[in-house]
Order: sequence, then C-alpha cells, then structure tokens
Amino acid sequence: MVLAIAVAVALLVAQQLKNKPPLIDGEGVVWHPAVGLIDPRTQPVRFSFYARYDDRIDVSIVSEQTGRTVATLERDLSVRPFERRYFHWLGAAGARPGFYEVRVHFARLDRTTLVPAISFDLR
Repeated sequence: MVLAIAVAVALLVAQQLKNKPPLIDGEGVVWHPAVGLIDPRTQPVRFSFYARYDDRIDVSIVSEQTGRTVATLERDLSVRPFERRYFHWLGAAGARPGFYEVRVHFARLDRTTLVPAISFDLR
C-alpha cells in the first residue's frame, strides 16, 4: 500500500515538472561543418534568448565534453520576463575542437540551465 502511494506521488511530481515551462527560450546559429552556415572560428557566434522570469543572470560558454566554462559573456545581467537579449562570442577562434553550449545561471532562482537548441561544433 505504501509503495503504491509513493509511486502515485512520484508520478504526480514528474507530471508537474514536465508541464512547468522552461526557464529560457533561445535561438541562434548552430554551426556544423556539414551545414556550413558560418564558421565560428573566423566569425562571431551570435545567438539570442529570453528568460521567462525577472532575474539577474550569468551567461557562459561551456565545453560539452568537460562542463568547464571557456568564456563568460555576461555577469549579473538584469533581465525582465520575455525581453530578448542578444549575445556574441568572439573567442571561438582560440577554442579547442569540440562541442560548446550556452549556460545561464539565474541568481534569484538559484538555478542553472543550458539554452535550448544552441550549441557549437568546432572542428
């Protein structure tokens, strides 16, 4: 009986988390050598996103392989809900080959997330 209640509670919590909107929505240039849109080693990588919450954020480029921050683009940036912000990364020319992602830390929410659908493949 206790197991059945625990399973029911777990399913309800999982459903609530699934229905919760993401912290941010993003758009940007996703580059891969086969696509050939831009080469981030020679051109700035540009992307944008908006937060769903009023907060102060830090925006970083991180290595997908190691999780290490390779560049911090903004610190303590004030954002309002649904206000689109634009960023560019000029440091790709010195970056090692690999996959990179954009990570955002929300200070007040004390949560960190990746910007959906934005990653860079440097070869």
